Amino acid sequence: MTDELRDNLKQMKEIVRELHTFSKQYDAIGNFEYSSNITIDQREKKLLREVIVFLTNQLKILNKSLPGLIDRIGLYKGLSSKEETKASGGDDLTKIRYHPEEGEPEVALVISGKDKDKFLENLSKSRFSIRKLKEKYAVEKKPTMYRRSSNYARTSNKFFRGFSNELVANGYFKNLNRSLRKINSRYVVGTYVSMMLFTSLLVLGASAMLFAILLFFNLSILWPFVGIAEEAIYLRMIKFFWIVPVFPVVCAFLFYIFPSSEAKNLGKRIDQELPFVTIHMSAIASSGVEPISIFRIILKGDDYKYTNIEFKKLMNLINFHGESTANALRKISSSTPSVKLKALLNGLAVTITSGGELGSYLDQHADTMLFDYKLERERNNKISETFMDIYISVAIAAPMILLMIFVIIGSTGLIGNLFNLSTEALSILLILSIVVLNIGFLTFLKVKQPTI
Repeated sequence: MTDELRDNLKQMKEIVRELHTFSKQYDAIGNFEYSSNITIDQREKKLLREVIVFLTNQLKILNKSLPGLIDRIGLYKGLSSKEETKASGGDDLTKIRYHPEEGEPEVALVISGKDKDKFLENLSKSRFSIRKLKEKYAVEKKPTMYRRSSNYARTSNKFFRGFSNELVANGYFKNLNRSLRKINSRYVVGTYVSMMLFTSLLVLGASAMLFAILLFFNLSILWPFVGIAEEAIYLRMIKFFWIVPVFPVVCAFLFYIFPSSEAKNLGKRIDQELPFVTIHMSAIASSGVEPISIFRIILKGDDYKYTNIEFKKLMNLINFHGESTANALRKISSSTPSVKLKALLNGLAVTITSGGELGSYLDQHADTMLFDYKLERERNNKISETFMDIYISVAIAAPMILLMIFVIIGSTGLIGNLFNLSTEALSILLILSIVVLNIGFLTFLKVKQPTI
């Protein structure tokens, strides 16, 4: 009977866990409705109430079976599969078996025979209501994708792992390491340095090949694109020797500044979301929930793509590393790329430590951030208007005037002596420059304009 008792207690523990989860969710909805005067979907509340009632009934039935099971401990055998009913203290005990979900192991429980139908009925209803809750109201969590390191990273490590690790161990690339952590890079600093060195080596080889080609050939954007060089080789070596050292150095420099540049860009994205995140946090805090629940509720939605990255790191520190909420807030504030989020998290840590009111702090912070956000939008609109005027002057009016001048000069026959190019070639170059200018201008506007 000890096995049956253990199985019953295990299932009771699972039911208590589910009761705690659904009761907490039901209370949170009620608190939010009371504090914000907003009515939540009543169908969700009804399903939650039904689940709580059905689970409670199951727990009561299992609890009634415990005295009989305890009295039977010490007999030489348990419940037989052939003889499923045995008397104990006036109660008939019977064994039931079922699968909680498809693919999950079978559950075997021992309950009173007269409660069997009632238990199975409550079990069926609770599973149906839980399924409805998951389908209609649960936040669908996207599966976490664990990516292996790329082939390029592994190849880079084969050549430069030892040298890169030695540089990192000697204290180099500390700023690069901080930038990589701010952008949540999949690469550690040693691997990233290996990739930087390996890419620079490849660029060095390509630069040497280009230098060798330029010693003997002329390259042009006009037909014919390649021609034999008529200058002396030593003159062309002097003319193009800079290609070999400059291109690899530029490549390494771009690799080095990319993480810090990406961190600044990520910080700007977080700053754009932060006013609305703070308002959301203020509304949740007004219901009186514990601080960690604020971040847990925010993470249930996908409205704040960039800020949620930092909040996930915060929850990992608390749930998996055992940090207190205040310490986790301070650690995340020191690594976040957003200055405004850093101030918000530090303020939350101080408020929690000192026992202050989170709701009032978040209300004041939300008002300040919303005001700053409006000023930032007005500034961006002014910048857009200024660049629109520049665009009209440079990209529309100036090319038209230049094209007319080229046509007039070309009709006199002087343009060939001035530029050694035909009118058609100049027209093509002018059109290409307009295309490049338009692409650059649109890219600039896309980068400068906020996403929210």
